[in-house]
Amino acid sequence: MEEKSIARPRISSEKKLECLELFEQGHGYKSTATITGLNTYTVRDYRRKYASGDTSWAYRGGEMTAVQMN
Repeated sequence: MEEKSIARPRISSEKKLECLELFEQGHGYKSTATITGLNTYTVRDYRRKYASGDTSWAYRGGEMTAVQMN
């Protein structure tokens, strides 16, 4: 079977910082996902990292990545 490579945009740094700001204002992951238009499960993961004290995810870039598909 042939492998196909597709480009999928990563979430921009601006959106991640917006999530961080909303968490700091007391928003939960569901309302943050609604406000930012991001996937609920992605924002849930960000919220869990934020709750553990990890904010490094908010400062990573938003470049394109290639995803291998079978």
